[in-house]
Amino acid sequence: MSSPLSASLFARIALVVFVVALVAAGVGWLGLRGRRSDQIVLHVGDQRGSTRAILEAAGELKDVPYKIEWSLFPVGAPLVEAMKAGAVDFGFVGSSTMTFGLAAGAPIKAINVWRMDGPGSGILVAGGGPIHTLADLTGRTVAVVRGSPGHLLVVEALKQAGVPLAGVHLVNLSAGDAKAALSRGAVDAWAIWDPYLAIGEQQDHDRVLITSAQVAHEVECGVASDAAIAAKHPELLDFLTRFRQANLWAQAHPEQAAVVYARETGVPLAIAQLMRRRMRVDVLPQVTDEAIALHQRAADTYAEIGLIPKPLDVAKVYDRSFVIKTR
Repeated sequence: MSSPLSASLFARIALVVFVVALVAAGVGWLGLRGRRSDQIVLHVGDQRGSTRAILEAAGELKDVPYKIEWSLFPVGAPLVEAMKAGAVDFGFVGSSTMTFGLAAGAPIKAINVWRMDGPGSGILVAGGGPIHTLADLTGRTVAVVRGSPGHLLVVEALKQAGVPLAGVHLVNLSAGDAKAALSRGAVDAWAIWDPYLAIGEQQDHDRVLITSAQVAHEVECGVASDAAIAAKHPELLDFLTRFRQANLWAQAHPEQAAVVYARETGVPLAIAQLMRRRMRVDVLPQVTDEAIALHQRAADTYAEIGLIPKPLDVAKVYDRSFVIKTR
């Protein structure tokens, strides 16, 4: 049995050990905070500045405990290429764009998904031209960005209308080149998404044949590189949390969100307002089976028509470890 003296001595030693451990833990925590603030950089790819705009509008870029470096891209494909090269950690792209990146060997995973309701993309034709139906596209030329949501829309829309894909000539053009080609009659139609779709409707008075609300099954994905997931998991989760909060704010304040979007991206205010009025986006707290199933359908479609060399099991590239908690 221990004597009172030895028990007291033991208690004192235990207390000293506890205090030392507590201090060490505190120093470690402060060191981690300092490391995150001073050293961790999250490289975010942004299409036309839209991601940054909504975060700015909602005040979600205040007091970020790490540094964000932004890279701007006109569309999703070069963003994925930059991620493949290690220049970008994260960005939002459509599942079609992600599919092409995966087929090309990009080391990426989807860590977040959106549920979208509205005409995010569509097929435009000249307003005064002879094309009024999808069947009228037979023998015509349609501009697409290869592997984009617009590309998927054309494939799905033609299938739904019973128009053979082989009967339509698809040409791969950038958004800027396609817009110019449609305006001068070098192509007969253009499959594109907002804000280009809204600009074509409002400013150029183009006719919309069909939109993604009627046919295509596209998923918007938050995509990160494998390296970023391994090294910057807390920062990625924090960024997703901020973006979800910003999107909730934008849904509740559409006019204010449109004003900031127009200012940050250079898109005319009327276009930004139209986009906000007709499109609802829900940034989901975690990856869902429904989203994976929709993505799988798109990937299967691309494999069937030979746009990717072999079928993909997309479930393997969804990371479910990112769960956004409501503030």
